[in-house]
Amino acid sequence: MDPSRVDFHPPLQAKSRLLKLLPFLASCGLYFALWLPEPSWVSAGVKSLPLLSLVFFLTAQAWGDGAWTPAARRVRWGLMFSSLGDTCLVWPRLFLPGMVAFALAHGCYVWALGLRPVRPRLLLLLALAWAGAYATLWPCLGGPYVPAVGGYGALLAAVAWRALARPPPHLAVATGSLLFLASDLVLARDHFCAPVPRARLIVMGTYYAAQGLIAAWAPRASPCWKES
Repeated sequence: MDPSRVDFHPPLQAKSRLLKLLPFLASCGLYFALWLPEPSWVSAGVKSLPLLSLVFFLTAQAWGDGAWTPAARRVRWGLMFSSLGDTCLVWPRLFLPGMVAFALAHGCYVWALGLRPVRPRLLLLLALAWAGAYATLWPCLGGPYVPAVGGYGALLAAVAWRALARPPPHLAVATGSLLFLASDLVLARDHFCAPVPRARLIVMGTYYAAQGLIAAWAPRASPCWKES
């Protein structure tokens, strides 16, 4: 659908977006209400429902409002990789494949956000912040997780860099990227170092909020590069 043909009615558009987000909100509520033990296939299915609901949201926005932006297409891929990662992380032995799936998701988010403007000072600040966080995790890591966690954290920082650097400022995607950082830092601390009180609640609460904010931003994003 041609976006230029869509009538611009902000209240109606906001109501339409909210209605399409209801499955995401309902599936998040279902996850926390059931609080199923892991690992199990039922738990994996309930855990991945919110992400699949966000895929539905982006697809519905595209067909309903003509909002199939390049960012929306790329964020949709990121959500699908994230859903795969959610399934993997239900089983501890699949933690490393789950990290790979989420790394692919973050690559899609960087692609959606674009690489301009560069803002090297912001990049340096976030790189130093991640280096400090990694230094606290490093004594707890071993084997393949030493480079894997380092590389994965660099991708997380890259998403935050692009979200915070993107003009004009987009509060939703910027907040989402920072919540993703917080979620995965708590997860890493709990998984590799020592149990964190209420870790699962903190991790999943911030994680779903982060994904929801990124998805909500995508249909309204304009590209920071020339489309071929």
